[in-house]
Amino acid sequence: MEWGSILYKEKFVNKWYGSTEANIVGIPLSNMPPPWQSSVPTPAVQLKNLGSRGPFVNGFRDYNYDSDFSDLVAGKRVVLVCPSPHLQGKKMGAKIDSYDLVVRVNQHYHMTKNEQPDYGFRTDILMNCLNIHKINALRGNMNFPRSLKYIVCPNLSMWDIQRVENFLNEIGTPWHNVCDGYLFKIFKEVGTICNTGLTSILTLLNYDIKELYVTGMTFFNMNTFGKVYYDKYHDEASKNGNFRSTPDRAPSIKDLRMDIHHQSPQIEYFKKVVQTHYGSKLSLDNYLMENFKNSVEIAKRKNLND
Repeated sequence: MEWGSILYKEKFVNKWYGSTEANIVGIPLSNMPPPWQSSVPTPAVQLKNLGSRGPFVNGFRDYNYDSDFSDLVAGKRVVLVCPSPHLQGKKMGAKIDSYDLVVRVNQHYHMTKNEQPDYGFRTDILMNCLNIHKINALRGNMNFPRSLKYIVCPNLSMWDIQRVENFLNEIGTPWHNVCDGYLFKIFKEVGTICNTGLTSILTLLNYDIKELYVTGMTFFNMNTFGKVYYDKYHDEASKNGNFRSTPDRAPSIKDLRMDIHHQSPQIEYFKKVVQTHYGSKLSLDNYLMENFKNSVEIAKRKNLND
């Protein structure tokens, strides 16, 4: 079933949209989203299956705004640090730590002394998908999540929502679990199950922050992977049971589950994010500036005309 089909419109439009906004952080929804690219079922099918499992899913909800989180981030300069190893040797640590709030993606430990020159020292907010592997990693180092100002789960949790919320309550740090309806809306519009880095951006842009600087995010080297991804980042993931590594430390594509998280549609959607928000709230590191320079130019022209 394609998203633009008559069957979809007749059967799912009320469940999906209802009275929700026809945009994602100001980006209008497409009349014809891209074909679904993931080995998992479409969001509509997942939502239907979840609804059959219990009363906790019975319709579509838009983003569930968190007032306490809003108070924390309002008017702040925020840096979102994803864990790409391409930051090694870039000496970005001082710049990262200069922001009012440092947000890290899928982190499970305090930055080590050796990492701090490139990645910074502080972690104020954690964005974590909280799958079973990430929970196990955090459970083995509970002083880290308990030191934070906030934890946000910007990825699907309905399949094991009780485990996720029990763990968050066990930590004791203030937390926000992004509504699965909003995430399904994103996934439908993008055309795949998104990386935590992208859903983190599409969560933070709902708030009245002064700046969101994004660094360490590469969409796995713009969907080419490359030797850089065979380094420490994947060693850590392998050690914590996220996936296996080959003898030369290359991750198994099967274990990375790129069959679930296709990168190309996410890259295409991020172009829309840049075109809409660059120069207002959004700023990018050199890697993203280079790889999304056409979208940056479109945003600059738009800002001049506004």
